[in-house]
Amino acid sequence: MFKKIHTFRMKPGQELMRAVNSYCSTNGVRSAVIIGLIGSLERARLNFLLKMPGGYTSVDYTGPFEIVCGQGSVALKDNDLVVHLHVQLGSKDRCHGGHLVEATVFSTAEVVLGELDYQLRRELDPYTGLNELIAP
Repeated sequence: MFKKIHTFRMKPGQELMRAVNSYCSTNGVRSAVIIGLIGSLERARLNFLLKMPGGYTSVDYTGPFEIVCGQGSVALKDNDLVVHLHVQLGSKDRCHGGHLVEATVFSTAEVVLGELDYQLRRELDPYTGLNELIAP
């Protein structure tokens, strides 16, 4: 099923989305599923879809937070690499979850990617106004 499994770690202060994108670019990963993401964040910005087409609102959270889970995909939109990631973040007394826009690693973040042997792609969907995954 997977062409290759990639496992890597991000260190304190790294911007998570940029680091995942950089890892994929450096290692030639252009099509993958993000099987798992755990670790901790000092801050995060999550997007929430409130209306269609494409009516997102962003909320900034200050932690520290544990990354309870994270899943997503790596695909191409035209020739651009798109990392799409959803997370659940937990603190001592609450949880937050949503579409991750940006985040700063607190202590560590561990990512497991399953590289695919076929190409995932994204295209603009006129109904949602979003770059949606196209099934191969």
